[in-house]
Amino acid sequence: MDIAAIVGIGIVAAAVSSLLKRFHVELGLFVSVAASLLILLAVLGSLAPLTGLINELAGEAGTDSACITILMKALAVSLITQLAADSCRDSGEGAIASKIELAGRTAVLLLAVPLFESILGIVKELIT
Repeated sequence: MDIAAIVGIGIVAAAVSSLLKRFHVELGLFVSVAASLLILLAVLGSLAPLTGLINELAGEAGTDSACITILMKALAVSLITQLAADSCRDSGEGAIASKIELAGRTAVLLLAVPLFESILGIVKELIT
């Protein structure tokens, strides 16, 4: 991930989007969403080696791979939710952005249910 390229894309996209929004709001929004997706893909592409390292370290530590999978899915849901909510806010739809964030939080909680069940099982074993 070349941070200078990502910052450059962001600055150019913001300038172009601002200029376009004066004349065609929908085109400005399109540029903003396209740049956001491009940056997100660049960031996600650079996470692949990190994911491998995390899985390797978890294996050495004896951590269940299901826990790591859940954490990675939660991270993905958070990133996608943030991108969608920010795009809605950029278009002036703050109420929709709030609902998207609520849906993202709910999705992360649902992803964490197996972790809660696992913790409850451990607590039950310790108590009995």
